[in-house]
Amino acid sequence: MSRLHLGALIATGAVAALICTGCSGTSGSAAPATVSAAPAAASTSAAPALDAKVAGTAVVEAAKQAKAVHVRGTISEGGNINLDLQLNPDSASGTIVKDGTEVPVLRVGDKYFFRFSDSLIKEAGIPASVGKLLKDKWVPSTSQIGAGVGEAFKQFLDYKTFTDNTIGQLDSTSFSGGEQTTVAGVPALTFTSSDGTATVAAAEPHYLLRMADPKSGTMEFADWDKPTTVTEPKASEIYSGPGA
Repeated sequence: MSRLHLGALIATGAVAALICTGCSGTSGSAAPATVSAAPAAASTSAAPALDAKVAGTAVVEAAKQAKAVHVRGTISEGGNINLDLQLNPDSASGTIVKDGTEVPVLRVGDKYFFRFSDSLIKEAGIPASVGKLLKDKWVPSTSQIGAGVGEAFKQFLDYKTFTDNTIGQLDSTSFSGGEQTTVAGVPALTFTSSDGTATVAAAEPHYLLRMADPKSGTMEFADWDKPTTVTEPKASEIYSGPGA
């Protein structure tokens, strides 16, 4: 299975879980962490070419050595999905948008939070009287209405789980080529497989910079091994109504 397809399934399942949770009652709209476009550890100096036969293994090993990444992507699989996620060793933040339904998300340690945006409130069919109580309030996974959210979120808000699912099996992919290119000014190599293309930092560590499938979409990976600070919402920003 294409890694893009798997990423789409993860995102679709998480959004579906949230919409279902919303039917029982839940909230809003959070901006993901700001991250620069260029990957952190890719050198701009000349580097030896990477053999296509070991490209997948090199990418997997680089991801294992890192502890953070910023992921952006647009995937057309099971609907139109946009991902913008900052994944850190023990925290994460970002937004998933599926077919126009926006789901802002946050993770701090083992606690997960989400806010219902206007579009999610509408998609979940939450009455206006309840929606106004939930809007712009974070809902934690430890709350009654947030029960089960942690398991749904772990698939895409845990650095290791996400990279294992989307990158971890590339070492068994047969690549060819190695066309020279640049990504945000960084020297890179583009390899081709039956699933699409993988653009990899030319210098070690060979971080994955872009994964593209003409039929499914593209995922961009940046700021490898540059964790950001994510903190829990203030008490005043957390939902405290019925089911909290």
